[in-house]
Amino acid sequence: MITKRKQESDFAEVAVDKLLMESFSNESSAYFMTDHEKSHNKSLDSFRSKLRWHLARSLSPRQKEVMRLTLRGKKQREIAAILGITQQVVSIYKQRAINRLRKVMLQ
Repeated sequence: MITKRKQESDFAEVAVDKLLMESFSNESSAYFMTDHEKSHNKSLDSFRSKLRWHLARSLSPRQKEVMRLTLRGKKQREIAAILGITQQVVSIYKQRAINRLRKVMLQ
């Protein structure tokens, strides 16, 4: 009887191992990317590079400060306190920076 249970559990382990191996084949590997994924990553890298360049060169110094703090997760109230300006002014700088980036990125 003990032998029979051991054999049944062996079969259960084989079934689990088979399911586990099949699930690995459905996952994408960190070392293998499809051509579509490569092309997508390349275009994202290009966009990020262009955005970084314009963040550094297309905005006023104050707009840069506001955007830098915004990208770090600060709220408008916190940015206003840090820079010593009102929330409305932060909102204006932020909106102008976004409009400027949208304009230069879509050219």
